[in-house]
Amino acid sequence: MKPISIAAIATAMPIREIDNEFFGQNLKESKNKMFMGTNKRRHLGRDDNASDLIVRASKKIMDELNLDGGKDIDIIITNVSIPDQPFNGCGAVVSEQLGAKVKYIFDLHNTGCVSFIHMIDLARALMTANNVKTALVASVQSAAGRIFSQEDVKTRPQAAIPGDGCGVAYLVNDDKSPIISLVQENYPAYSNDMYASFECGRKWWEAGQSSGHIDFNPAKTAKITVRGNKLVPTISKQACKEAGIRTEDLDYLITNQPNIFFLRNWREALQLSEEKHLHTFEKYANLFGAGIPVTLCENIHNNRVQEGDIICLSGFSHAGDYAAACILKWGGQAFIA
Repeated sequence: MKPISIAAIATAMPIREIDNEFFGQNLKESKNKMFMGTNKRRHLGRDDNASDLIVRASKKIMDELNLDGGKDIDIIITNVSIPDQPFNGCGAVVSEQLGAKVKYIFDLHNTGCVSFIHMIDLARALMTANNVKTALVASVQSAAGRIFSQEDVKTRPQAAIPGDGCGVAYLVNDDKSPIISLVQENYPAYSNDMYASFECGRKWWEAGQSSGHIDFNPAKTAKITVRGNKLVPTISKQACKEAGIRTEDLDYLITNQPNIFFLRNWREALQLSEEKHLHTFEKYANLFGAGIPVTLCENIHNNRVQEGDIICLSGFSHAGDYAAACILKWGGQAFIA
């Protein structure tokens, strides 16, 4: 398989910053560790589009690398937690706004918090099999402002944890900043453990009086915690083994960021110091699939990630139905915040 590199990475964040007062007294009284630990996050507004975030981030990359949308983008792959429209995804809209003439557009609706890694793998396969050279992959978390800010949802403890944001990477066929290894696992038995619930009992597509929310009862939360604590260290070790390195050889670990307790447990299981586990949880909260690219981009931008650093990107999604990890050797090419 041809080598694939992250040539550039960029972010775009909603303007609206939300503090904990927005969620009311229930958040202060909650003792559930799954839903604690952050004070700030960003929310999309009612008239904000996920596709606009992707375009903003992509244009930073295009300007920095002097790309021609009509010539230099062969593939666009997106994963948006709550798409702008119910039927079509964001990819075609993004392609049109960038003036791109791409060969492939994919709008994914699975792999959630590990979608960035999954999209890299899909892009690599397409680039190898079809002799195309470049791809834009975009992860957008848009559920915070669209779901968790609704009046009858925001009083639930879990509403404070999600934040919205977007990370976009430009992938090329070279070995300057290569993906050294990539592993994925799926666990279909857990796929029904996360679902939308409505107080009135309606289906999600039916009209009704109540807003939907993700059902996190104590028993389910306990199961997800046990799975998550195991899945991420296990898949990270697999990626390291495939790359021919030890976990102690890692310069940095970047994972999805559900809460501070998962973050602590993962780095301790991998015997990594807190300084080696990068995240943006306090600043942006749980960014779902956007968490990995946003954290990578910010730490490249602030010069913490240096040329030659070995980084493990890792995580699990939903209630544990997907896990993925990859090993990246950062080559110090162009980057954009």
